[in-house]
Amino acid sequence: MDDLIVRKPVRRFFESGEAKDLDDEVVAEFRLHMHLDGEPFLQATLSPDLLEEFVVGFLRTRGLIEGIEDLSSLEIFGDKALAVRTPKFKGKFPTLSLLESTGTRNVLPEEVLFSKIPESDFRVSAGSIIRGVRKLSEMPLYTSTGGTHCAILFGPTGDLLASAEDIGRHNAVDKVIGRAMIKGVDFSRSWLAVSGRLPADMVFKPALLGIPLIASVSAPTTEGVEMGASSGVSVVGFTRGGRMNCYTVPERIVPG
Repeated sequence: MDDLIVRKPVRRFFESGEAKDLDDEVVAEFRLHMHLDGEPFLQATLSPDLLEEFVVGFLRTRGLIEGIEDLSSLEIFGDKALAVRTPKFKGKFPTLSLLESTGTRNVLPEEVLFSKIPESDFRVSAGSIIRGVRKLSEMPLYTSTGGTHCAILFGPTGDLLASAEDIGRHNAVDKVIGRAMIKGVDFSRSWLAVSGRLPADMVFKPALLGIPLIASVSAPTTEGVEMGASSGVSVVGFTRGGRMNCYTVPERIVPG
């Protein structure tokens, strides 16, 4: 983790009036310049790890690819990511400028925005969710710096499928999704734990991938709850202190 943490001098002040000079661990910040199909596409500020995974997950959660097979090449050169899609995907969706300026929900095709995740017999125990979300606070960068958001993809019995940390909560989720895509994870048999709040654009990510449940230590918004209800994703918030609130599709959670 040497390139992810930088030691910086600080002066720590105490209520007692005491002050102490020491070194503190600060999470690194990195700017990635993404080119898509030969054109400048995005400048992203993120933690400098899992860059390929981030690009794959970012393109997937924006509807710009459907699978890893839709990328004919992806190369990272220093602070540049060069991604080339297969011909069938070029020009299929709006550019990022439209996505960012008008919001994901307004520009993706309606069949993408309003499709429901497939019905399945996927079930997960309440205890597995509570224990899984607790693992977010044990992630190494967060433990050292307190400066990252964390995301973990779990299987139905609590097995860890992929994890990531980043200075941005959306980046952390995109990295987890990209990592899982590269590994060939079955998203329909998984659930996602995240450290940030759950607005619509966060709940949209598992809905697009067919992940049946997203759980956070933090709160959902009204739009996040509505996105869960319309897509069939179970939205779970305030997962802490041995309890949690399920706002949509609680039937997916079983006791235990």
